[in-house]
Amino acid sequence: MNETDWNALLEASLLALLEAADEGALVFDREARCRMIGRRAGELFGIDPAAHVGKPRTDVLKAFAKATDEPDAFLQTFGLWDLQEPARVVAELEVTRPRPRRVVWTSFPVVREGAVVGRLVVVRDVTRERSAERAQKQLQARIEQLSPNDVLTGLLNQRRFREELEREHGRSSRAWDSYAILRADVDSMGDINGDFGVPVGDRVLEKVAECLRRSRREYDILARYEEDEFAALLPGADIVAAQTVADRFVDSVRTHAFDLGVRTISICVGGGVWVPPSGERGEDILRRAGVAMFKARAAGKGCVHIDAGGE
Repeated sequence: MNETDWNALLEASLLALLEAADEGALVFDREARCRMIGRRAGELFGIDPAAHVGKPRTDVLKAFAKATDEPDAFLQTFGLWDLQEPARVVAELEVTRPRPRRVVWTSFPVVREGAVVGRLVVVRDVTRERSAERAQKQLQARIEQLSPNDVLTGLLNQRRFREELEREHGRSSRAWDSYAILRADVDSMGDINGDFGVPVGDRVLEKVAECLRRSRREYDILARYEEDEFAALLPGADIVAAQTVADRFVDSVRTHAFDLGVRTISICVGGGVWVPPSGERGEDILRRAGVAMFKARAAGKGCVHIDAGGE
């Protein structure tokens, strides 16, 4: 078999593969004319492949754009690439006709002996994948809603913490007793995730949770409130006890070895104290603790601010 026959066989095999594949495909030559549209691409976008082969790229893409609700945006994304540029274009889009589908469109140059000789577009239907992802997220959200514990740290979650707060507020009101809420936030958590990655950031949160667990009082209730924020409910605590526990929280995190090189981990803590007689609800104390936490953060890393009420 000579080189011409071999090249013809390779080309025919490639076209047969593209035609049979579950992914859709389009092939453009160096003059930006369409040389092939696979069966699957035609099905996804509701066009007749044979009617568009041989036409200029602009005309072909206009036909594909009609399958979307925003054809101008489609053309702006996929119709402006320079055939000679080795640029890769990847985007996810909604196809609404002939039936709603979620599609990933990938375009990249075909290079031979260092020169761009055409462009290949691969179109992949990811509708089922995205549907499965949404179902998984909904299931996870449902599990978290039903579970009393945070999946990452094992602490109580926000919903359970609020239930415990309501219970403690009722008990304190009947017993004429004080209590406090502390809210702790990891300093510069966004930078930690950005510099080291989210998995490392998650391990930091796990270790922070362990530091807080070790330094709380035996009967204090600890929760991961949201993201990188933790909350503690301190039954029977006055401002002195709240300050003492908050300082222990800060010191425990500050002295823990997080194995992040020169990067140090710290938290800021805000607290709110409820002292009878008072018409405040548990939600009011939680809010005051949050405001105090923002004041502590404004004062600098590793700071504490306790709101005793009446300030």
